[in-house]
Amino acid sequence: MKQIRIYNQVFRIEKTVYSIQGIPLPIPVSYRQLGFFIGALFIMLLLNTLPMMSWFGNYYLVKFIGIPILVSWFFTRKTLDGKAPHRFLFRYFEHLLSCNHFARYQKLKKTTNEKYQYEGEVAFRFNSGGDNI
Repeated sequence: MKQIRIYNQVFRIEKTVYSIQGIPLPIPVSYRQLGFFIGALFIMLLLNTLPMMSWFGNYYLVKFIGIPILVSWFFTRKTLDGKAPHRFLFRYFEHLLSCNHFARYQKLKKTTNEKYQYEGEVAFRFNSGGDNI
């Protein structure tokens, strides 16, 4: 079987924002980074209305600039298990909430309170060196 190389990713150029309403940004950001920043900013604004979050003082620069920048950097630059973090988290919570159990994509039958007992020999070796535990 011969592998054919595809260069679609080379020609897929990410759109970039250089300024907003004529105000130049310090660094150019992509639409995806801007979306994560605005989403995190919106969540921080919602959390700020809760009494517990407003107790943390007047750290507005950290709450409304620093945290959204860190969230947008993390969600666009890092990968968890080879996936984008938001996709990884979505699949993780989907797995936690699913009531089905699978092994190799085959549904497992749920056993009722059966205890497992290992039958067979267990081999182990004593450490003859200086460290005896």
